[in-house]
Amino acid sequence: MIKNIIGGIMIGAANIIPGVSGGTIIVLLGIFDKTMSSISNLFKLKISFKERLESLKFLLTLMIGVGIGLVVFAKILTFLFEKFPNQTLLCFSGLILFSLPSLKKQEMKDKKISIVSFILGMVLILALTLLSPSDNNLTMTFEEIVSKNMNFMYIITLILLGMISGGAMIFPGISGSMILLILGWYHLFKGYVANVTSFDPKIIIGLLFIAVGVGIGIIISAKLTTYLLKKHRIGTMSFIFGLILMSSITIIPLKGYDLITLITSIITFILGAAFVTILEKKKTS
Repeated sequence: MIKNIIGGIMIGAANIIPGVSGGTIIVLLGIFDKTMSSISNLFKLKISFKERLESLKFLLTLMIGVGIGLVVFAKILTFLFEKFPNQTLLCFSGLILFSLPSLKKQEMKDKKISIVSFILGMVLILALTLLSPSDNNLTMTFEEIVSKNMNFMYIITLILLGMISGGAMIFPGISGSMILLILGWYHLFKGYVANVTSFDPKIIIGLLFIAVGVGIGIIISAKLTTYLLKKHRIGTMSFIFGLILMSSITIIPLKGYDLITLITSIITFILGAAFVTILEKKKTS
C-alpha cells in the first residue's frame, strides 16, 4: 500500500511538469500493465469480486498518492522552477533518458523496435514542443482563479482540462502539462491544484469538475492503450519509446545558463541518471 502511494506521488509530481509524462513514471515503476489491467477490471462483467476489489484497492492507493503528489509538488516545483529551472529539468531528463534501456528490456524482451513507430513517436513530441508557447513563466494567482465566472462553458473547459490531464497521466511519453500549455490551460490547472489548501468553495468546486474530467480521461486512455498493447504491442511500445526519448531531450533548456548554472545543471543530470541506474542495479541484483 505504502509503495503504491509513493509511486502515485511520483506520478502526480510528473504531471505538474510540462514535458514530463506521468505515464512514463508508471512505466519506470514497473506497474504499467498492472495499472492498465486494474482499470480494465473495474468495467469487466465476467470477473470475480475478489479480483475487482484488488484492482480497486490498487487504483485507490495509487490515486491517493497522485493527489498528494499534485498538491505538494505543485508548490515545491513552483519554487524549484522559480529558483533552479534548468537544474530541475536536467535532473528529470537524466532520469528519463537513462531509464530507456531497462524499459526496452522489461517491455519488449529481445524483440526489435519498430523504426517507423519509434520515429512517429519522436516526431509527435517534437511537433508538440514546437507548438508550445515560448513564454512558460506565466502564473495565475488565487485572486484571478476565484474571480472566474463558473458558467456552463467554463465548467466544460474544466472537465476537458481534466480529461486531457487524466488521459495523459497514464499514457507514457505524452505530457498532459505540455498539451495544456499549448492550449493555454496549464496555468489554470496548476493554479487550482496549488490553491487547494485554501479550501475556498470556488477552488474546491472547480477541482471537482476537473476530477470528473480526469476520471473520464483515465478510463478512455486505459481502454485505448490496453487495446493497442493487446493487438499491436511492438508498434505501440516502439511509439511510446519514441515519445519518451524525445520528451527527455526536448525538456532540456537551451538558454538561461551562466557558468554556475551550467555546472550545477550537469551535476543534476548526472544525479538523475545515477539514481535510475542504481535503482535498476538493485532491481536486478
